[in-house]
Amino acid sequence: MSITETSMYKYLMQNYNEKKDAVAMSFLHKKFTYGFLSDEIDRIACFLKNQGIEKGDRVTIALPNIPSAVSSFYAVNKIGAVANMVHPLVPYELLAEYMKDTGSKLLFAFDTLLDGYFDRLIEDGFRVVVCKANDYLSAFESFFYTAFGKKRYRQIDDIRCVKFADVRGTEVYHVDADESFDDVSVIMHSSGTTEKSKSAALTNKNFNTIAENTIDILPWKKKLGIGMAGLTVLPMFHAFGLGVCVHTYLSYGYDNVLIPKYSPKLIIKKLRRKNIAVIAGVPTMFAGMVAQKGFDGRHLKKLRFAFCGGDKLSAKVKTKFDYTVSKNGGECPLDEGYGLTEAAGVFSVNTRAASREGSVGKALGDAEIHVFDENGNKLPPDSQGELCLSTDALMKGYINGGKISSDGFFEYGGKRYVRTGDWGSVDADGFIYFKQRIKRMEKVSGVNVFPAEAENVISAVGGVRACCVKGVPDNRKGTVLKAFVQAEEGADTDKLLAAIKAECAEKLDKWTNPKYYEFIDRFPVTKFGKIDYNKL
Repeated sequence: MSITETSMYKYLMQNYNEKKDAVAMSFLHKKFTYGFLSDEIDRIACFLKNQGIEKGDRVTIALPNIPSAVSSFYAVNKIGAVANMVHPLVPYELLAEYMKDTGSKLLFAFDTLLDGYFDRLIEDGFRVVVCKANDYLSAFESFFYTAFGKKRYRQIDDIRCVKFADVRGTEVYHVDADESFDDVSVIMHSSGTTEKSKSAALTNKNFNTIAENTIDILPWKKKLGIGMAGLTVLPMFHAFGLGVCVHTYLSYGYDNVLIPKYSPKLIIKKLRRKNIAVIAGVPTMFAGMVAQKGFDGRHLKKLRFAFCGGDKLSAKVKTKFDYTVSKNGGECPLDEGYGLTEAAGVFSVNTRAASREGSVGKALGDAEIHVFDENGNKLPPDSQGELCLSTDALMKGYINGGKISSDGFFEYGGKRYVRTGDWGSVDADGFIYFKQRIKRMEKVSGVNVFPAEAENVISAVGGVRACCVKGVPDNRKGTVLKAFVQAEEGADTDKLLAAIKAECAEKLDKWTNPKYYEFIDRFPVTKFGKIDYNKL
């Protein structure tokens, strides 16, 4: 039996005796050991049982990266219940929809956000556990945190909910740990591989497979990371954040440095003060980091592995990251990879052992990635088409009306594949080239055009901080491309526009060369930190 064929809780605890005294989580100025985390999980698991939560029941966790989010997740997993992971900033209507659709019996929610709709939750019959960032502070520390940093909440009524601080006081008794590996354990909400928003049903084995595949690409592989830290900026409601930044880090003994809200300055501060060895994130996160003056210094030598996924990485951001780390004596390039919520996060990445410029690396572990045409025919190497994936990390399906549907799946060669919705190619050596989300492809004068190609050229121009290119209506051609550009502070936009146009004229064909340009102060972003091109 494979080590991945158990619950995520059991996978986490596989090397507990070796790491129980090591730091498992760092939050604010506090440190929490694996022994503390284990006891916390046990108490919450007993609380859940006392609440009548059983195997297969759904529990919604709508929390930022705080310790209670981690311990609650593993407690839900320990008893065989299903964690419905929801962005804590979603509007009440969407939160209620997610809870109703999944049949959630309990909600772990954050006080800062809960105050605005607490009454509606209770009136709609939902049971609520209120979690606070200061649940882990002493009474003295909590007073100053509350008095000088946070408002007091008027709508939250302690009588009509359960405080997480009280959950932590639950008397511990023996609860058998569920070991099912092929049951649904996590529900993740994303745009799916189609236009419509989808809820992916993922198993224990899916996330354990991600942990196995991810740890094997680290230079030191499965050696425990005791004494080293992993930075967790990506949220737990993101498959990449849960699978890599939480489950992999904790399963292999790292100090999980939790950052509840994305802040480039806070990331730089943690890099300076902690022994951060591993960092994973999305392009916007790394772009914000390298733009900081503080992203420099000998502390960067501590970095051992940096991984970027979730969207296309700008060559300029990678170059600046690699150069700054190298000049400070580090040997940690920013490696680009590729993943899907439907496959529990990452499934390919460039590594020190196998890397190719322009690619998102080779498939990890058991993953197989091939290109298929619209008729389901597998195409030869270097052909362009839809990237399709088969792996043990592949979800069971999408939640649809309480049932699991198989939308987007197909069988080929006796294996189950999912259509990624991404256009690209795979070369003869297995390196994967991601071009664009298919739904972002545009037709200009009847020609298929990839806005990402224009974005790559524009992003490389000095003075450009970020850009996004999309199709807009045109009376003559039907559709043309328009570039939205965020300039670096102090840049002369007239000169910058001239430089951008010159680069595009030289490096892009006439269909891909943007016809219109607009400078903007900042980009709208999705809940996962990507540029929201639909709002431009």
